[in-house]
Formats: sequence, C-alpha cells, structure tokens
Amino acid sequence: MDMHTGTPGTPNGREPRSGAMNLLVFLALAPFDVLVGGYAWLAVGMEGWAASHGGQPPVLPVAEVAMSGGLLAAAGLAVCWGRCWGAAVIQFALTAVLMVWLLSAYG
Repeated sequence: MDMHTGTPGTPNGREPRSGAMNLLVFLALAPFDVLVGGYAWLAVGMEGWAASHGGQPPVLPVAEVAMSGGLLAAAGLAVCWGRCWGAAVIQFALTAVLMVWLLSAYG
C-alpha cells in the first residue's frame, strides 16, 4: 500500500538543484565571499606592513583568518544544506584556496 500523501508528481527524496540554480547561488554568494575574503586579506596585509615598518617579524593574525575561514565554510555548509552541491563545492574550494594563499605568506 502506498502511504505517500504528497501531491502527484512531487519527488519523495531530496534531489539536487539544477545547474542554473547552483550558478545563481554562487553568484549571490560572490559579494559575501569578496567581503569576507577581503577582510582576511586586509588583516594579513596590515599585520605584514606594520611588522615591516616596526622592524619585527610578521605574526599571522590567527583570529581574523580563522573567523574568515569559518564564515566562508559556514556559508558552504548552508548552501550544501540547501542541496546546491555544485555551489557548495565551489564555495569550499574558494575557501581552501584563500586560506592556503593567506597562510603561504607566513611560511
């Protein structure tokens, strides 16, 4: 006996979103990514600039980098929860590239 009480034609499972929806979600997140990534880049750059003008070795601003990476990863998890897995993969890849790039300046 079929106990499905939904409307006819609706899928039972959680299916992924279309490619167009993934693209729209990625484009909608782009300003957020730029803002958060730019903040991390600015914090790292300011610390390096201050250290070079103060004669001290640069110290990685761990709190700023961790907060930025956490915000971007949280956005990726939210997109993943919304079944836009293509946009989530791109979000996680951009987060990883940004973190590697920011950390490469400090050895």
